[in-house]
Amino acid sequence: MFRKNYIKIKKDFGGIISGKWVPEKNLHLTYRFLGNVSDIQLSSVKKSLSEFLNKDLDVDLELKGLGVFPSLENPRVFFVKVTNQEKLHYLYTEINLRLKNIGFESEVKKFVPHITLKRIKHTDRRLLIENIKKYENKILGHQHKIRVNVIESILTPQGAVYKIVE
Repeated sequence: MFRKNYIKIKKDFGGIISGKWVPEKNLHLTYRFLGNVSDIQLSSVKKSLSEFLNKDLDVDLELKGLGVFPSLENPRVFFVKVTNQEKLHYLYTEINLRLKNIGFESEVKKFVPHITLKRIKHTDRRLLIENIKKYENKILGHQHKIRVNVIESILTPQGAVYKIVE
């Protein structure tokens, strides 16, 4: 269901926001961005999060509506909203607690579950706001299983390549 809706979203917003669309295979939720970590830190992260990593976890997520960060006045990130988030908030809290216990700073930003679709370079704000309103209550998909992974982001001239760290 989301694949068909993503194609429509790209069509509806293609002339309104410029930037590169996230390839479908790279769509994901981010619980925490760690930046560059040493091999020792990576090993600690994987051990600390082993209860969750690389396992199918049951969820009942709804992808509903579109939004932007940080605000409609200064849109930089275009995303799909994720609702029914109780399980995600639990995972977020657990992940951050465990990371804090192994020496990572506490996350200060509020956790807003979302899936980034595009980083915005330029936009027609009026048309962006108008079209986002059209999607306000539109259900774009459902997700019943998720996996928590440690992901390495490798930046290339063609864009980021994501690799699951085993």
